[in-house]
Amino acid sequence: AVLPPLDLAIMNPPFTRSDLLFGSLSSGERQRIQTEIRDRLKSHSASAVAGVGAAFVAAVTPKIRAGEGRLALVLPLTVCTGRSWRQTRALIERDFRLDMVIASHDPQRWNFSDSTDLSEALLIATKRAEGDAGESRTTYINLWENPDNVLDAGRLADVISATAPANLESSGASLLSLDGRHVGETMLASTDAMPGEQWRGIQFARMDLLRSMVRLIDGGEVKVPGQRTPVRTPLCLLGDIATVGPDRRRLIDGFEETNTPTAYPMIKGHDTDIRTTMACASNTYLSPLANPKGGQRPGYGDHLWTMAGRVLVAERVWLPTTRTLAARAPEPVLSNVFWEVQVSDERHESALVLWLNSSLGILTLLATRTTTRGGWSALKKAELEEMPVLDMRGLLDQQLEQLGELFDELAEETLLPLPEMGDCAVRARLDAGLAEVLGLPDLTPLRRMLASEPAVSNRRLTEAAD
Repeated sequence: AVLPPLDLAIMNPPFTRSDLLFGSLSSGERQRIQTEIRDRLKSHSASAVAGVGAAFVAAVTPKIRAGEGRLALVLPLTVCTGRSWRQTRALIERDFRLDMVIASHDPQRWNFSDSTDLSEALLIATKRAEGDAGESRTTYINLWENPDNVLDAGRLADVISATAPANLESSGASLLSLDGRHVGETMLASTDAMPGEQWRGIQFARMDLLRSMVRLIDGGEVKVPGQRTPVRTPLCLLGDIATVGPDRRRLIDGFEETNTPTAYPMIKGHDTDIRTTMACASNTYLSPLANPKGGQRPGYGDHLWTMAGRVLVAERVWLPTTRTLAARAPEPVLSNVFWEVQVSDERHESALVLWLNSSLGILTLLATRTTTRGGWSALKKAELEEMPVLDMRGLLDQQLEQLGELFDELAEETLLPLPEMGDCAVRARLDAGLAEVLGLPDLTPLRRMLASEPAVSNRRLTEAAD
């Protein structure tokens, strides 16, 4: 069938990955069809990794009438930040004006579809007229309560239409009120204002945190909510000062796990009742396979071992119970739950772990995360390498020494789960110590706001207020 020209296309396309389709066919037939799909998508600004939804967007785009035709989509929230959706974002920004992005920050209902419990986004875009390449400004709607019936959804839509969004570049918030309750916020921002070729306006439920995120990531400025004057601090990309280790799936190809001591220690598992401090140690071992799997050559395990590191950054977490997002081991290790990070200057290891567990580090980690369902979050290797962190290369030797002493003081102290970080004495000492060394403002308001974020607390903001 051939699509006719369209004034409006409304889609809730399947989220299924293309490699999971056609399961009823033989493996040979299935592989041929999947290869054909991947080849076709390459020329249509879509990635097969993102799933079938990306293909639907690419297919309908040429059929939308220029100048006034509209596209309305329900897609996984990863469409806004995920690397595999980068081509789809670029396609929409090139051919459309992205009018509105709506996300649910309601732990009782992260989704809009009935057929999934994954976090989702609603996108509304207008096809650009011929020759229109101007800047696009987007309204972001971050819902604190997601309506669960058609009547309330219609009433909320009226409230959104009647409420002028606050500008990201200015100050203040624009609250959405329904039946005397604040049920969300609305914000207006240019596409260029969202750093990293991502629509990060959905990463936090409140504008104060979104502004702090943008100021830090895009300009290296520490702007604490409630405090007027920002303070500039030196940042760089993690990939500029460190090398991130192999994907955990590679370990299966190169090693076999063993309880027998070997020269290849491993950290296995992220039990949040055990991983409570910034110091960690190996709890099992690896043995290189003489005949690696996955078509790898002999010696593949030893090759992977060259990427072992002492700094560990969580790969996949459930934020409501997580205590530490980064840790340091006394020796190089590999892990199946952490990204191993080799820091180019060993003196910077302790300072990096402190930064990543500070309120500023948590802010950037949450801004970088890929959300699957609410608090279930992942840190992809490519995004981690491009994540801004403290540039320790510009610090004085005295500052590095002070940060090293602060780490030694706190490394074995128990951290409370992230939802309790506002009341965690160890995190308060961490933030205060970091602020003193770097000349930063009091980070307490930022830490408390992060603790009450719905993805972190797994509670509605309206409940947190109660």
